[in-house]
Amino acid sequence: MFLRFSFYMMEFNNQLLCVIQAKNKQDSLTPLKYKRITKQTEILVGMPVVVILDSLTYYERERLINQGVYFIISDKYAFLPSLIVNIQAKKKDKNPAKLTPAAQYLLLYYLLSEKSKEEYTIKDLVQILPYNYIALARAVANIEDCKLCSTELKDNTGIKYIRFGGYKRELWAKAQNYLSSPVKKVLYCDAISDGNFSISGVNALSHYSHLNSEQYETRAIWDKLFNPAGTLFNEVEGLYKIEIWKYPTTMLFFPNQNLVDKLSLYLSMREDPDARIEKELEIMIEEMKW
Repeated sequence: MFLRFSFYMMEFNNQLLCVIQAKNKQDSLTPLKYKRITKQTEILVGMPVVVILDSLTYYERERLINQGVYFIISDKYAFLPSLIVNIQAKKKDKNPAKLTPAAQYLLLYYLLSEKSKEEYTIKDLVQILPYNYIALARAVANIEDCKLCSTELKDNTGIKYIRFGGYKRELWAKAQNYLSSPVKKVLYCDAISDGNFSISGVNALSHYSHLNSEQYETRAIWDKLFNPAGTLFNEVEGLYKIEIWKYPTTMLFFPNQNLVDKLSLYLSMREDPDARIEKELEIMIEEMKW
């Protein structure tokens, strides 16, 4: 089996990698076979193994990613999750102005979780958040660039561990300049159909505070789950307000799955001019059990 490949050694971000390449470019292997070969090779060489390929279709690339195979496609693309790397011929922004939607969702998940761990790997996060490996690797890099987490290679497996550290209340305060409203767009309608909507706005705040609820709710939905088909929604008026969010409107494994979380709610309403809402938002955050 090993005779079918050429072996090379390379260093990236101070990490040694074993690179393998099929001698016969016409040799076709399934992603599962690549997974088995790279895992066996890792045991022998004691370092992460990367497959170098000339080209791949998007579908083939996704299959390799799903199998956890590290690979490089010429000089165009690299999937090296052990190094929190996903390079697509562009430089990473070292001075981001804001957290990306996935990064903000990840940070808020950590802040809200009652059973948060001291450290995570990307594989851990894939099991608990509705994003794939690449999206979470980018999110972690974004959070680290904002100096809201740190990462460390702890052993020769090349696996990177993520730590947020410190008190959650302090991390929340430190993150304020990088956080933004989750609301991407606002629509209106006279009736709400079944779907992946969560209670947001005043009625969500009334659940978390002493504010009275309204007769017609504000509902929120992740833009990836929103179907604008038909004439149900408009941008002008309606009995119900519909918020299209940049990231999921609920936190998985949290108790209130039909209600947006406190921190996202705060970010979505903190610019509201109503003094009552401003007061209740402040009380809600102040009374949080971090």
